[in-house]
Amino acid sequence: MKKTIILLTAAAALASCGVDDVYYGEMYDPSSLMDAPYQIDWDAAADSADVALIDNFMDKDRGTFQLSADRSANNQFNYWGQAHAMDVVIDAYLRIKDTDAERAATYEKYMELWHENRGNNYSGPGFKNNYTDDMEWIVLTLIRMYEATGEQKYLTSAKDTYDQHIITRVAEDIAVANGTTDPNGKTGLRWFYDPNDPLRNVDQDQPYSLNACSNGPGALCALRLYEFTQEEKYLDDAKQIFEWLSSMLYDSETGAVADKIQEGVISGGALSYNQGTFIGSAHMLYNFTGDKRYLIEAMRAAEYQMNNMSTDGIMNSEASSANSDNSLFKGIFIRYATLLALDENIDASFRKELSDFMTHNAIVCWTQGIDKSSYPAIFFNYDWTVPYTDYYKYYQPQVSGSTLIEAMTRLH
Repeated sequence: MKKTIILLTAAAALASCGVDDVYYGEMYDPSSLMDAPYQIDWDAAADSADVALIDNFMDKDRGTFQLSADRSANNQFNYWGQAHAMDVVIDAYLRIKDTDAERAATYEKYMELWHENRGNNYSGPGFKNNYTDDMEWIVLTLIRMYEATGEQKYLTSAKDTYDQHIITRVAEDIAVANGTTDPNGKTGLRWFYDPNDPLRNVDQDQPYSLNACSNGPGALCALRLYEFTQEEKYLDDAKQIFEWLSSMLYDSETGAVADKIQEGVISGGALSYNQGTFIGSAHMLYNFTGDKRYLIEAMRAAEYQMNNMSTDGIMNSEASSANSDNSLFKGIFIRYATLLALDENIDASFRKELSDFMTHNAIVCWTQGIDKSSYPAIFFNYDWTVPYTDYYKYYQPQVSGSTLIEAMTRLH
């Protein structure tokens, strides 16, 4: 790898925030990463990955997704992953809706069924859930469904869920927020909340925690609602949530995002889930406010993922098994890193670095990390360097792999 200095144009507002306007980053040499054993047609690859996800894991009568390809797994608590699986369907819909009307109509029906069945929510009413981050992902997918189809009911559901059950979970109670307020005296969104027992933690043996996994997506929800409603309260929410996350869990020197804080003690190393949502919310705040401090933070978080959370240029496997929430994490980073790499207002060298990094991962994943001999029974592994060989095939790694391949159709 070669060292390159990325220069960002300084602005008065940038200087006033005390952010260095020279960013030093490790640039990957594309000549060593872009070699593929054959020419890959990314659209065809994405079509194959989409069919494999839908045929192997979707209940087509409900529009929701099963945990296991053999349909034997207990789906009782299978909620937040539904959002990421449906996001892949939305990716495909946006890519083919102008060229394949029949398939697009089928995908629209899946979205409608998914909405009717509340994304397989095991709680309620509606999309309400005790886990704040689970709801946030559902809200983000509902907004994407509205953006893709123009169906107002999806945006209404997203807005109602956020207004009634997400932003209300800002941990203002002193008993909960002790040791978790930022320098401005503000606090973040609770990870878990039981309205019948507000001070109860999901794990009674652990002190109450405020997590990156609830505040990164929470800021994204507010930003997306602001994008489509132009109601200033949502932008204000996003700024407060992100400022708490940035000041409490983000390391401005390295770009790493810690996992949580409990009674003033920060714990948990960086995960691609948290790097990705931090990147996404910082990037959107930069676009909405023009404050380059947000852009610097997004870039640093992306660099940390590439240089400290990867081995030989491939994102580390954060899961110990396929049936693990961690198997979804890499796809989250890919989704928001893709938006950053596609933003033409950002330094071209950095964008190329990020795009090449993801392309290298996709080449290895598609040529080494999946056995395509039994299509459509093809399954991505949580380790993108080797094929999936377990008898029980779970949808979490399938969703991350499909997200990566769909991203390639936008980057190339």
